[in-house]
Amino acid sequence: MARLYAQFGAVVFLAVGLGGLLTGDAGTLLHHQPEGNVGPVALHLTYVRDVLDLLIGAALALAGFRASDRVAGEIVVTVGVVLLLLAVVGFAHPDDAAASRAVAGLHMTTPMNIFDAVAGALACLCALGDPATAAGTSASSAAEKR
Repeated sequence: MARLYAQFGAVVFLAVGLGGLLTGDAGTLLHHQPEGNVGPVALHLTYVRDVLDLLIGAALALAGFRASDRVAGEIVVTVGVVLLLLAVVGFAHPDDAAASRAVAGLHMTTPMNIFDAVAGALACLCALGDPATAAGTSASSAAEKR
């Protein structure tokens, strides 16, 4: 299940990262409005967030297409924890319509926080509920006991 999530997540995060690079940076004002939005949805994407999405997509691509099941599960759970931390920070320190409340170059809007929370929770559930990863862990722990 972790491998399937990694494959799907790689496509989504790479598309979001590349799309964000094309929509512009929220730090740039055009007609007194920040760029980095998709239509009427205020995402306030920045180049920092786009690079982060591309790195997450690359890690998930590695997990989904090249890594062993155990390593794929570890990568997916790590990505899930990072996304959940981004969501928690974003909900605790939300951005405003003028894109003036960035945290480390990231604008934490509500749609992005919801996306991060859902993607992170699904990643953790897929990685921790994966029978192949759990079987590998119990087999290795049984071998260590001998």
